[in-house]
Amino acid sequence: MPRLAVTIIARDEEDRLPAVLASVRFADEIVVVVDAATKDRTEEVARAAGARTLVRVFDGFGPQKNAAADLTTAPWILSLDADEAVSPALAKEIESLFTRLSDMPARGETVGYRIPIRLHFLGRTLRFGRDTVVKPVRLYHRSFARFTNAPIHERVVPDGPVEVLHGSVLHRSYRDLAHYLEKLDLYTTLAAEARFEARRRATRLLPLRVGWELFDRAVLRLGILDGREGLTWAMLSTGNTLLKNLKLRELWRKAGARS
Repeated sequence: MPRLAVTIIARDEEDRLPAVLASVRFADEIVVVVDAATKDRTEEVARAAGARTLVRVFDGFGPQKNAAADLTTAPWILSLDADEAVSPALAKEIESLFTRLSDMPARGETVGYRIPIRLHFLGRTLRFGRDTVVKPVRLYHRSFARFTNAPIHERVVPDGPVEVLHGSVLHRSYRDLAHYLEKLDLYTTLAAEARFEARRRATRLLPLRVGWELFDRAVLRLGILDGREGLTWAMLSTGNTLLKNLKLRELWRKAGARS
């Protein structure tokens, strides 16, 4: 019986998918859920690597990742994105972990593991700033944890103890600045729509909030120590806050015009 499954969600990732697939050869099974809007060879690349695939209409990051988990048979699941890759150190750590890990944790035993994810941006792995290293739960037992169904900012919710692994995942989220701006437009729209559905309003004193966030990211969190790439990341990330609030205001304005 398989013990560890790797799940991946992907859209138009034929160029980056091979790297993540190569980094998880230690897994017993691999499942790739492909966004139905994909226009390239993502599904073909996944199948050629021996992964099981499902083409599915995208209805949010949480639902996509849960759909991938539902296709697996192994008790433990490692969730990755197509623009990520498991480091050799993490691969060895996970293999060592599974020499002593139970297929069914007893009461009080660990049911999930946080994994450091390091951002690689514009050719450089960032060490400073905000959100350049995060530690979400990515390795979890299917009986005790599941992703939230949030369309964006989804997360694994474990029902039991969680530990932290030392090895990391490298996150090559953006091919270039144009790709960043494309994803920025998508993510800020999804964030604004989610806040609107929750009947939330835009941040008050938005210019002050944006100015403070840039100062926090670039100076207080030492983003400038990563040089040009770190400062660019700080500025663009601050733009994320600005855009999602402006889009949220626009949604409320349109709703008021219709009423």
